Amino acid sequence: MKKLITITLLAISTFATPTTTEFNNWLESLKTELNEKNGFSYALLDEAFDGVTFNTDVIKYDRRQPEHVMSMGRYLNIVISSERVEKGQKYQRQLDDIFTQIRQDYNFQSRFLLSFWALETNFSSITGKLDIIRSLTTLTYDGRRSAFFKKELINALTMLDKGIYSYPTERMQGSWAGAMGSTQFMPSTMLAYAIDYDQDGYINMWENRHDFLGSSANFLSQVGWRGDESWGHEIELPQDFDYFHSGLKYKEDLQYWIDRDITLKGGTQLPHTDGKTAIYLPQGAKGPAFIVYPNFFTIFKWNNSEKYALGIGVLSDLINNRADYFSKFNLNEKSFMSFEMAKQIQAKLNELGHDAGPVDGIPGKQTTAAIQRYQVSIGQIPDGYLTKELAEEILSK
Repeated sequence: MKKLITITLLAISTFATPTTTEFNNWLESLKTELNEKNGFSYALLDEAFDGVTFNTDVIKYDRRQPEHVMSMGRYLNIVISSERVEKGQKYQRQLDDIFTQIRQDYNFQSRFLLSFWALETNFSSITGKLDIIRSLTTLTYDGRRSAFFKKELINALTMLDKGIYSYPTERMQGSWAGAMGSTQFMPSTMLAYAIDYDQDGYINMWENRHDFLGSSANFLSQVGWRGDESWGHEIELPQDFDYFHSGLKYKEDLQYWIDRDITLKGGTQLPHTDGKTAIYLPQGAKGPAFIVYPNFFTIFKWNNSEKYALGIGVLSDLINNRADYFSKFNLNEKSFMSFEMAKQIQAKLNELGHDAGPVDGIPGKQTTAAIQRYQVSIGQIPDGYLTKELAEEILSK
């Protein structure tokens, strides 16, 4: 089994790198298309693509995203620290005037904005130094999600064409995937939701706290955020709880869980919501249990990762001193997954008839449900939690 895991880890770095001539020829064709179909001038295109080459590092980053390959415990241990909690609490006091205005305009809670800001750029200290046009061009050339990144490249060029965005560097810089600014907006999100919140004539998502915090609240409130609800709550599970019905794929009205004796930790009734909820066991039946509310699912519209969504929720609770449950997480949990190993597990689950969905190396709700079905088939508690031992068991079939 160890040999298999070693092979999959090596496979993560295997991809086709184009020659300079191949890439340059493709890029010239792309520029022609962008001019003829999208109306960008050659002057803009020549300036935007000046010096752009294929970036192999970007492809490596794409194949080993931490939300997909890290264990839950390892992920939480990295993204949540006492320093971040203290900084969040400090900024909550220092920026009270901004947060008060945002609460009035968008009905959005400061602790969540602080959590997004912290997880994205560690409070603006790491906004990314990669050339956005080069990154998006590389990912457009790459075959994994070309259509998506081509649209983002067109959006980035539209931003340059508009001339209303303020950058702290000569060229637009950000993450390997094209996200930028202090809260890491993708170009499409920039165009749709970034605002000049302090009305100084420019949208500065890197340095202007009014703009990037106001824009973040604007985006989340428009995609469904509920300012009077939390992300979720720690719960008590009854002894006869049906673990097969846990997991983010199984959404129910709140009353469904109340009727099955689900309560808050301590036995009190669950807070009201008229939206769909789910029972979430981020580290399986042995870890803390939560009921997640509509806001938890709205976080997926920012970053489609359950680890990220949980990180936002837990950090927000810690900032407001509401996370008594945090000590129940196993933060020493080791990582074992790789992009290729995840694909192999999905393929094996599909082969065994458990329907893990697309074999894309990104385990999500459907893969978790397939793991639960597999656990039932071997007589385990179907909590959907993939341990190293369970992964090896699946791959050995």
